[in-house]
Amino acid sequence: MLTENEIFNQKHRIIKFVGHGGMGTVYLSIDISNQTKWAIKEQLITEQNKKILLSEAEIMEKVSHPAFPKFHSKIELNGFLYIIMEYVEGVTLEKIIEKEGVIEEAKVIDWFKQACAALQYLHGLETPIVYRDFKPSNIMLDVKGRIRIIDLGIAQEYRGNGAKAEVAVLTRGYAAPEQYNKRYKLDERTDIYALAVTMHYLITGKDPNKPPYEFGPTRKLRKDTSRAIEHILKKCLQPNPDKRYANTRLLLSDLNKIDELQRRLALRVKKQRVITASTLGLIIAVATIIYTINLNIQTKSIEKYYSYLEQATGANTLEEAQAAVLMAIDMSPENPDAHIAYASLYIDYDDIDDAYAYINDVIITKFPEIYNNQDFLSLMQKIEDYR
Repeated sequence: MLTENEIFNQKHRIIKFVGHGGMGTVYLSIDISNQTKWAIKEQLITEQNKKILLSEAEIMEKVSHPAFPKFHSKIELNGFLYIIMEYVEGVTLEKIIEKEGVIEEAKVIDWFKQACAALQYLHGLETPIVYRDFKPSNIMLDVKGRIRIIDLGIAQEYRGNGAKAEVAVLTRGYAAPEQYNKRYKLDERTDIYALAVTMHYLITGKDPNKPPYEFGPTRKLRKDTSRAIEHILKKCLQPNPDKRYANTRLLLSDLNKIDELQRRLALRVKKQRVITASTLGLIIAVATIIYTINLNIQTKSIEKYYSYLEQATGANTLEEAQAAVLMAIDMSPENPDAHIAYASLYIDYDDIDDAYAYINDVIITKFPEIYNNQDFLSLMQKIEDYR
C-alpha cells in the first residue's frame, strides 16, 4: 500500500489516495521531474489474476482516444502491478446522479453520443475490444465537460465471433443477458446494452442495480422523455442481441439524427390516432345498425354507451380518452366494443406492450369468441401494421 508523500519508483510523489477501482487501489501522484499529475493503480498479483492484470495494461497501451486515460507505464514491484496513467480530474456519472437525481435529456444525449463514439473506436480497432463493464461509476465527466471512460480492467480483445463470456466479473443490472452464459460470445452489442442501461438510469433515476433488477418503459417512468430517446433505448435494451443495433455506427447515426427520428415517430403517432378514430367510428356505425335491429335494448342506455366512445375520439389526452371508454365499459361490461376501443387507445399512444397485455388479459379471456368479431380482427391487423 502506498502512503502520502512517499516517493514511488524514484519518480512519483504520492499525493493522496483516490479510491478503489476495479481490482485495485488508485492514488494521485506528481511526477517530481516536471510536476505533472498521474494516477497510479496498484493491484496485488496472484496466480489467478496475473493474466487479467497484464491484459489490462496491454490494452491500455494500445488504446489512443481522448475518451480514455493516456497510458504512461507499468511496473511490477514487490508482488504488485502498478499502472501509471493520466489522472482525470472530474466526477463520475454515479456521483452526478446521486447529487442531481434525474438528468436533463439533452445532457444525456450529448453524453450518450460521446460514449458511443468512444465505443465505436474500441470496436473498430484492428483487433476489436469489447469494454464489458459500462456503468455510471466507470464514466467520468471531466472539468471540460467531456466524457471519459475509466477502468479497462475487464476489457477484452476479440476476434471472429466475439469474446468469451466471463460470468465472474459482472455488474448486476448493467451486464447484458448474454454475459451470464459462457456459451455465448460477446461483441459490440454487449457494450451497447450496458451503455443504454446507464443512460436509462440517468434519464429515469431508476437504478437497475437494485431489485427487481429491471427497467420499465422510459416514458412511463419519466413523462417528459422524448419518443425518440425512448425508441433508441428500447432497441438497445432488447434481451436478444440480434434485435439491438448491430453496431455503434448505426446507434450513433440515430443519436445524431434524433430530431428527425422524433418527427417521424410523432407523425406515426398522429397517423395511429387517425386510425383509432376511424376504428371507433366503425364501431359506432356497426353499433348503430345493431341498435336499430335489436329493439329489446333500451334506447337511452345504448345512446349513452356510444356517446362515451364518441367522447374518447375527441379527447386531448390518453387519460381523458381512457376515462370516457371506461364509463362505457362500466355501463355494459359484456359488450366487447368498448374493450376493443380501450386497446386501440394504447396503440394510439405508441404503447404496443400495454395493448397486447389488455388484449390477452381482458379481451380474449372475457370474450372467447372474439376472433369472429370484425372490429377485433381490424384491431389485430392494426398492431401488425404498426410493427
